[in-house]
Amino acid sequence: MTAPEAPAAHRVEVARVVPVEASVAFAWVADLRTHPRWMVATRLQGPAARGPELGDRCTMASGPGARRDPGSALGRLVVIDRMVVEQLERPSTAAARVGRTRLRKLGPVLLGEAGFDVVPMDAGRCRVVWWEEAYLAGPLPRALTAPLVGLALRVFMGLSLRRLARALGPR
Repeated sequence: MTAPEAPAAHRVEVARVVPVEASVAFAWVADLRTHPRWMVATRLQGPAARGPELGDRCTMASGPGARRDPGSALGRLVVIDRMVVEQLERPSTAAARVGRTRLRKLGPVLLGEAGFDVVPMDAGRCRVVWWEEAYLAGPLPRALTAPLVGLALRVFMGLSLRRLARALGPR
């Protein structure tokens, strides 16, 4: 008897061209310490002393109360997202090599994978692709929760990538 196949992943993908060389954009999306600077309603919980390395773990808090005092009532209206870095490949414009970051979500609310692909276009532009294959941990089936999580993620990701493009754009 063969093992049952895992349910197909529900992938959500949002892309945006940003006006910087690929290595600059990659530095921003791969380094989890920068995420609160451009991700909507997100904060990094706990210190992060260095840039990304394979095996690094982090916890992000996202939601309407994420940037408030964590002890306040609104501070609890957040999704806690624990992750581990499983892939880091830096881009190269000269070699036309795509940069890739992949994170595994560890719960307690979300499971699955997420990542960024940074596609060099020329010396002053690249395309940042943010993708997620996330679903709710818990008793409800992945096939039910992944599309619902995907709807919320698509809005969150689109707004955040716009903020990234603004942050990296000409001043």
